[in-house]
Amino acid sequence: MTRTSYTFEELKRTNHREIKELQDRKFKAFIRYQVWPNHPYYRQMFKRLNVDPFNITCVEDWGKYQLPLIKKIDYKDNLRSFVLNPSEVDGAPRPPAEIVRTLMSYTKNAGYDEDYKFIRGKGVRVKLHAGAKKAMEDLKERMTYQYAPLQFWLSSGRASGLPSPVFLTRYDYDLLNRNCVKVGQMAVDPWVKGGWELISMNLFPYAPHLGWWAVNLGLRQMSKFYVATSAGGAIPSEKLVELAKVFKANGFAGMPSYLRNRFFRAMSEADFQAPEKVVLLLAGEKIYPPVVDDMVQILSNKGAKEVRVIGGYASSESKISFAVQCDYKGPYHNVSPLEMSFEFLRVNNDGSYEFVDETEPGHVTLFHMDGTGTVFEGFLLGDTASKHENAKCPICGMDGPFFWDIGRTNDAQAQIAIMGLAEKKIKGATVNLTALRTDILNLPEVEEAQVEVAKEDMNDPYSMDTLNLYVAPSGPVDEDYRLLIREIQRITKSSTEITPHVFIIAFEELMEKAGGLKFMEIADVRPKPA
Repeated sequence: MTRTSYTFEELKRTNHREIKELQDRKFKAFIRYQVWPNHPYYRQMFKRLNVDPFNITCVEDWGKYQLPLIKKIDYKDNLRSFVLNPSEVDGAPRPPAEIVRTLMSYTKNAGYDEDYKFIRGKGVRVKLHAGAKKAMEDLKERMTYQYAPLQFWLSSGRASGLPSPVFLTRYDYDLLNRNCVKVGQMAVDPWVKGGWELISMNLFPYAPHLGWWAVNLGLRQMSKFYVATSAGGAIPSEKLVELAKVFKANGFAGMPSYLRNRFFRAMSEADFQAPEKVVLLLAGEKIYPPVVDDMVQILSNKGAKEVRVIGGYASSESKISFAVQCDYKGPYHNVSPLEMSFEFLRVNNDGSYEFVDETEPGHVTLFHMDGTGTVFEGFLLGDTASKHENAKCPICGMDGPFFWDIGRTNDAQAQIAIMGLAEKKIKGATVNLTALRTDILNLPEVEEAQVEVAKEDMNDPYSMDTLNLYVAPSGPVDEDYRLLIREIQRITKSSTEITPHVFIIAFEELMEKAGGLKFMEIADVRPKPA
C-alpha cells in the first residue's frame, strides 16, 4: 500500500528523498484529478494561459511555466472560485458518473488504495444493477464527506470590512485532526519517554481562526487532562491563572504577546506554584527572545526547573496542517509534507518569480497536495524565512523539509507589492489595514485617514499592539465628532475584532504627520526589537 501521510513516529524514521518522491506523486495526481476538473479558479487559469495541467508533475513546474502566484487580494475577490466543486464544470452540471470516475482516478493515482477499491466497487455495483440503490447512497454519502463545506476559518478582511472565509469539509477535518496532534508531539517528544504527562491549557483567542481550533483538536488528543479556555475571552487572565493552579497545568499554548503581557504577568502576581517541567507552544506572531525570556523567568521564579519553548507556524489558508520547531533555537519542520508544501520564492520587480536556493531567504508560499473545500496553489503567505533545507535537522535529526527564522513582512509598501494588501497582526487578529482604511474613507464625514500600528508602551517593543486611526474630517475640527468616532470604532471592531484609538485632527496636520507629498497611508511605528 502506497503511503499517503506520515504519523509522527514515521516522520522520525523517513528521509527527505522519500518525502520528495511521494510529494511529487501526490501533487501530480492532485492537480490532474482534483484541481483541474474541480477548481473553478485554477481551471480557468490553465485554460487562459494555455498550460496543460497534465504537464505539471511537481511543485517546481509552477515556476517552470511561471503560473501566477495567488495574493490575498486575488482570493478575497474570488471566494467561491477557490472551493473545489465537482458538481459542475465551466458553469454546466457535471454528470454523476463523471464525478465518480474523476474521484476514482484521483484515489488511484494519489495512492489511496482502499478508497479507490471502495469507489470502484460501488461504481461497478451501480453499473451492473447489483445492489445499485445502496451503492448510490454510499457514493452520495462519500461525495458529501469529501466535498461539502462544513466549517470555515476567517482569513484577512475584505474591502467590504468582512473577513474572508476559508472553507473546510469533513474530509479536511479528518486531515486536520490527524495532523494537528503532531505539533504537540514535537513539543513534548523529549519528555514523554520518561513518563511525563501533559496537562494543557489552550490560551489562543477563541474565534473561527485556525489557531484555537487546531490547538483544541491536538491538545484534546494528547493530553492527560485538557483545559479548553480562551485568551481575552469570558474568563479574565487572573482567573485563568487560578485554573492553571487548580489543575496543575504544565503546558500552555497561545500567542506570545498575550501570554507575556497578560497571562504570565497575572501569574507573577498570583500565589502560583509551577510544575517542574513546563512546555510553551507559541504561534500566531514572530517570537522574540526577550518575550520568551520574560515568560521563562516568571515560570522559573514560580518553581519550574525546565521550560521547553516551541514555536508553531500556520495560517488560516494552510487550513489542514502546520510547521513546528523541534527546539526554540531550531528550525520549523513541516509535519505534514504529503498534505501541504511550504515553498520559498523570490518575487522580482517585474512580477516574475523564482524558487530560491536553500541558503537564500524567500517568501513563504503555500501549495496544497491534499484536501478539499478551499484549495490554494502558489499562495503567498506574506512571511519570509531566512533559509530552508531538505536534510537531517542538526538539532533533532529528523530528515525532511524545514525552514528557519520565520518573520512577517513588516513594511506596508512591501506587503502591498508582494501580497496585494497590507495587513498586520494586532492583539492576535490579522487586520487588513488596506481594506480598513478604504472603509473609513467611504464615510462621508471623512476627508483623509492614516492607519497606524503602535505599541501600548512605545518604550517596550514587546508590549501589546495598538491600532491608532488619525482622521481628518470633512468639516471643522472643533465640531463634536463623538458620533463619527463611535462609527469608526464600530466599523473597525466588527471587521478586525479590535477597538482602535481614533484621533480627529485637521487635514493640514494629518498631511504633515503622514509625510506630505509622500503620504503614508499605513504606518507601522512599533519600535524595533533590539
